Amino acid sequence: MNNKGFTLIELLVIIFIIGTMSTIVLVNYSASGDKFLLERTAQKISQDIRLTQQKSLSAVDGGVDTNGYGVCFDKNNNNYFVYKNNNTNYYYDTGDETIETIELPDEIIIESIKNNLETVYSISISFVPPEPLTYIENDMIGREAFIAITLIEDETEKRIIQVNNSGRIEIIKYE
Repeated sequence: MNNKGFTLIELLVIIFIIGTMSTIVLVNYSASGDKFLLERTAQKISQDIRLTQQKSLSAVDGGVDTNGYGVCFDKNNNNYFVYKNNNTNYYYDTGDETIETIELPDEIIIESIKNNLETVYSISISFVPPEPLTYIENDMIGREAFIAITLIEDETEKRIIQVNNSGRIEIIKYE
């Protein structure tokens, strides 16, 4: 007798192998999705800082000279905001106008903020026209801001956005 087909055992083994392979692919896919979200968030932060810098390059807002624009990061609220500097202190305070508040995705937190090597809970980066000059917490020389963001589920994955007084903005992949 010539039986062409699969036995029940063979079918169960094939289904088990397909199920195992699907699980492995799905787990790796969701992990890479979180890493992509972290990278995309770091790029957005960097882009928002650059856009604020460019806005300050225009030096005029509706025909009125400005004291520049800035970005302020707040670790406690896990957000950052773009502001128009309405005075000459070159850091965010209550007299400044908030233009936009950006909330980080729920999966990502601001792990730390550093002004040079000193850990702080918030930091202002201001750009003053027409060059624009870059102030980090009211200092124009010798300062660097480091904003570290990480995944809540995997704190080994981290990106650091670094800004210095020359206006250079860089994303560092922390490994």
